[in-house]
Amino acid sequence: MSAHVAPHRWADAYAGRLDESERTEMEGHAATCRTCAQARERVMRASDTFLAIRNLAAPEVPWDSVRARVHWSVSTERRAKVRPRPSLGWLAFGVTAAAAIVTTVVADPPITQTARAPASASAPTSIVPAAAPAALAGLVNRVTGEVMLDGIRQTDLFTHRLAAGTEIATGDGQLDVQFGDASAFGLGPRSSLELRRFDAEAVELVVRGTIDVKVAPRTTGQRFLVIAGDRTIEVRGTQFRVRHEGNTTSVACRHGLVAVRDQHGQLEVGAARHVDIAADRQVAETHVVPLSIDEVSVLVAATPITLPVWDVDALVQGSAPLEIATSGHREIRVDGVELGAAPMRVRVMPGRHTVEAADSAGRYRRAGWIDVGAQNPGSQPARLTVLPEPPPTRGIDERRRQLRGGIDKARLGNCVRSIAKAGLAGTYVQIEISVDESGAVGFLNVIDTDLGSTTAGCVRDVLADFRFGTGAAATFRERVEL
Repeated sequence: MSAHVAPHRWADAYAGRLDESERTEMEGHAATCRTCAQARERVMRASDTFLAIRNLAAPEVPWDSVRARVHWSVSTERRAKVRPRPSLGWLAFGVTAAAAIVTTVVADPPITQTARAPASASAPTSIVPAAAPAALAGLVNRVTGEVMLDGIRQTDLFTHRLAAGTEIATGDGQLDVQFGDASAFGLGPRSSLELRRFDAEAVELVVRGTIDVKVAPRTTGQRFLVIAGDRTIEVRGTQFRVRHEGNTTSVACRHGLVAVRDQHGQLEVGAARHVDIAADRQVAETHVVPLSIDEVSVLVAATPITLPVWDVDALVQGSAPLEIATSGHREIRVDGVELGAAPMRVRVMPGRHTVEAADSAGRYRRAGWIDVGAQNPGSQPARLTVLPEPPPTRGIDERRRQLRGGIDKARLGNCVRSIAKAGLAGTYVQIEISVDESGAVGFLNVIDTDLGSTTAGCVRDVLADFRFGTGAAATFRERVEL
């Protein structure tokens, strides 16, 4: 880089609008260029000053100042007609009034001035408050364990619209909440979160515990803050994790850029980097270090779930929760998407969904399918129970030969007669079955089929009527071609 860095580029870097390679090149240039280094420091100090001004409480405005500003506005209307030559006294008064107006603009919320009416001595300028930013709503997409909203344990989280002021607390469970296109947060176990501000202009989340955040790029004027004690994490568009326990704060960034601030300074955490800030340390005293491959993998696995189409009203009315029950914790996939360890409840659209569960070797196997309808008020969520992984047995081959040789093929033919007449062939039913030493069937479940539910139920009844002889206990899966 031969030329100097333009000051506005340092402001872009400070706001996270540049990629890491460009920021690295700029920093390298500033290390050898005193002029650019001084410009960078001036921009950083100015940006921190704006943040401090933004967080200051509004000042007390004396009634005399308000009266002076109203008088000045009315006088302006009069001077539009008369326009006398200004004296030094009027100039001094104008400077004083202008200073009062500037102070109000900096400290108070923005105001919008309407179009002026025709000049009149009795009609002051009409000033109306600016419209409040549109409120955001969050929807729960996934939950495990018990969760409390505003101090109340909830069993029907999927119908709630989370808004500003909501407080969330988890025990051993966790939940994912989506609040926009490709934007969501996941609250970890034994954590609490307050949605202090939640609108289109700013999101402020106050966390104690662990939160994983995925944020779509912010537009101009939008802010996203995570407040952890006396430290603030601000982003423009990224995925990151914040863990705040006691007064210790850890921030890990998967991609994008995160700015961590306290009252003494600021530190930027880039992609695949993390920082641990001890309780007795200031932000400026700590160092950013790279993430290991395992740590990046943890962030990837913790990515909050987002639905591809974001429409709050349509999702509340047209989606439904699916409950997946397991004995112990089993990794689950629904329609090919890995969702983490069950038992859990997850938001899905109406229709048939395929559920897979990981075995002890980490391989996903079909656990079953389930039809989910639109949720009605007071209705129970659709539920699929994932059976325990069958223990290895030595009698599988024997029991499989008995089943294949003893199936009542005539009755199976009756089950599929109607679809066979329609020209459909090559159908199947896959079952999971458990048989004890006496030949009694412990369970028999249809875990996969291309048949309708009525026909599949008929086939299952035929297979359930088969009687095994004595032999070794076995639990196995069998695909029956029809």
